[in-house]
Amino acid sequence: MTKPISARVHGVLDYAAVAAFLNAPMVFGFKHTTASVIAYWLCGIHLLLTGCTDFPLGAFKWIPFRIHGVIEVVAGLFVFVAPWILGFGNQPAARNFFVVMGAITLVVAALTDYTARVELPARQPGDRRRWGTREPSADETAKTT
Repeated sequence: MTKPISARVHGVLDYAAVAAFLNAPMVFGFKHTTASVIAYWLCGIHLLLTGCTDFPLGAFKWIPFRIHGVIEVVAGLFVFVAPWILGFGNQPAARNFFVVMGAITLVVAALTDYTARVELPARQPGDRRRWGTREPSADETAKTT
């Protein structure tokens, strides 16, 4: 069975999750609580993970996309049970937000194709896809030899 969520769509959903964790304490009214601190931490961690993942919307491409998926499953499970582990299960707004975000994270992880690779075309002389690395042109090669 092919999975319907591509790496690019997954990246968009990851950045949407970052925005949700950032804004949830203010929108749902659980600011200045343990839940808000955890939400802000999860926002930062999720932003860091997404920005460092090797997929189309990752900035640094240090973490393989498959490893990103494994981390996301573990994080989804943690977010799902966090209200009871961290003691804010009696706050309905915070509890419901965390349960829903944990469930969404697990569903997105289950529906994402972590094996698909975006193949880039072959590098051409002068192509600067990586910082400071480019193959010398024929003229530059001839000058050095």
